[in-house]
Amino acid sequence: MTIEDPIVPTFESLSFSSNPQLLESRIKKLIEKFTINFKDEPEFISRSPGRVNLIGDHIDYNFFPVLPMAIDVDVIGVGKSYPDSLEVQLINTDEAFTPQTFVLPADGSVIEIDSENESFSWASYFKCGLIVAHKYILENHAHLLDSGKKPLNGLKVAFDGTVPTGGGLSSSAAFCVASTLAILKANNVPQISKKDLTRITVVCEHYVGVNTGGMDQCASIYGEASKALLVKFKPNLIGVPFKFPSISDSEELAFLITNSLQKSNKHETAPIHYNLRVVEMGIGADLLAHKFGLTLPKDSNIKSGSLRGFLDSYYTDVLHEKPWDGNDVDVGVARLEQVLKLIEKPEIFTAEEKVGFSVDHASQVLGITSQQFTETYLTKVPVRFEVLKLYQRVKHVYAESLKVLQSLRELEKANANNEGEKFLTAFGKIMNESQTSLDELNNSSNEKLNEICAIALANGSYGSRITGAGWGGSIVHLTTTKKLPGLIEALTEKYYKAEFPGITEEELKEAIVDSKPATGSCYIKIDGKWL
Repeated sequence: MTIEDPIVPTFESLSFSSNPQLLESRIKKLIEKFTINFKDEPEFISRSPGRVNLIGDHIDYNFFPVLPMAIDVDVIGVGKSYPDSLEVQLINTDEAFTPQTFVLPADGSVIEIDSENESFSWASYFKCGLIVAHKYILENHAHLLDSGKKPLNGLKVAFDGTVPTGGGLSSSAAFCVASTLAILKANNVPQISKKDLTRITVVCEHYVGVNTGGMDQCASIYGEASKALLVKFKPNLIGVPFKFPSISDSEELAFLITNSLQKSNKHETAPIHYNLRVVEMGIGADLLAHKFGLTLPKDSNIKSGSLRGFLDSYYTDVLHEKPWDGNDVDVGVARLEQVLKLIEKPEIFTAEEKVGFSVDHASQVLGITSQQFTETYLTKVPVRFEVLKLYQRVKHVYAESLKVLQSLRELEKANANNEGEKFLTAFGKIMNESQTSLDELNNSSNEKLNEICAIALANGSYGSRITGAGWGGSIVHLTTTKKLPGLIEALTEKYYKAEFPGITEEELKEAIVDSKPATGSCYIKIDGKWL
């Protein structure tokens, strides 16, 4: 391993946590639950946090950089392997997640998830971790499984999670990564790099039919205390930590996360929401490529071209310029600005096409039959729609990607000139413009989410926007430590108590999260001295 390729750490104390006492209490209760239910003592603890995305939503699966950070809420698993068993038993401190048991294939084959016929449960996400961990072991530690002849070890795991389910803070990614770490440890894999763990878990949720990008897993794995991340996808998927500028001696920058309490389960709503965006953006990329006679790499989640692929090919093959390496912010800004002007030309999208595409019209523009169009784009994942909003999705991706690079510019300028207050205003403006794009172009906001943003902006937030997939979930607000109490009070009175009159103090505490950037995925060594 190198400094650029760090391993997932194992901590022997809880000092990495912003609240060690709370984490210790949770671990002790989880170990007690494991012991009572399984009549045994666990051998290891795996942990992975949720994340909040500050800017750059629905662009990660188009391979453009994003700006998330890991947060304090997390998923913890305590477990033990059983080499003489094929049984996997899972329990959870949340009673909504009922105990699950299933059996591993005895012949050493990789378990499969039959998403159409298998009853879906939280164990399905654990099986996603089983699949990617098993494949990783076969590729990198084949001797542990006798080159595939030997099955994985049986396993018992107890989980506890504080990441709100359906809250847009990547509860599913945190669970999948924590599960993958548990499975690797249970099968005697000595260590794994953050790069490899990110690479294998990026596709976890694809096995349950959700075509996510790599932002959630990368942010969860690479998170560092007091730092946010620039997550890059080209030429390699990696998280680069960075610090925010200081504001003043008496005031610090702060991020408040508010769960709208409108749940949007990605698995259930994927055909009309998440997966449909993936499909529309893939079609949009191929349509642009067709206009210019370009052949794009089939690198999207549906094996079409990607919008990053079109940007790169347009500049190299049409304008004959050098490829953008993703590092030079000025080059990226200039190219994205030019492509945004390009798609406004009537020969690219007519006025009627800017409203939407029927299948027949999209097929005609691409020069293929409706049957070919359906087979190519509409059979990879389940989708439902009235019209395909290709122009809107293309514009959102390029505009949102530009906002990420503009944020980096503002960050660099503020750190160089010690202009924290100017950064608050500039970054807040970018966040608000991003929310408008998510609402009007990506259509992943709604009236209630917009209402939360409006309340926050009138009461101490510099910028407020949906974070994560959208269609519910959470809003992230940029503020300062001085304005934070007033912002929390306004949101409590004007949204939560108005929208949910019976809401309890405990529910409010869970819905409103003042979180600093947190440490990423890790193992925690069981040591009687501090447990």
